[in-house]
Amino acid sequence: MTVTLIDPTLGPAGAGGRTPAARPASLDGAVLGLVNNGKARGREILQRVAENLAAAHRLGGTILVTKPDSSFPADPTDVEMLASDATAVIAAIGD
Repeated sequence: MTVTLIDPTLGPAGAGGRTPAARPASLDGAVLGLVNNGKARGREILQRVAENLAAAHRLGGTILVTKPDSSFPADPTDVEMLASDATAVIAAIGD
């Protein structure tokens, strides 16, 4: 399986020849992917976001991926797992 990462800051749909990923209609039952970039407090930020979302939605679970360092991409195996198992993914930058 090929995974294409899309920068959500590309502007309007189709900008740069790419279309943003479809947004889920609801997070009820959704599996939330969390990507910790490895910086200090990144995990804490993600946990707080997940707690707030869980208070408002019936999440189906969470998947936490931690990058070894903020300057490196996530492990390809982790990216594949998120692509196949997560409904939505949130990345955090800590410090």
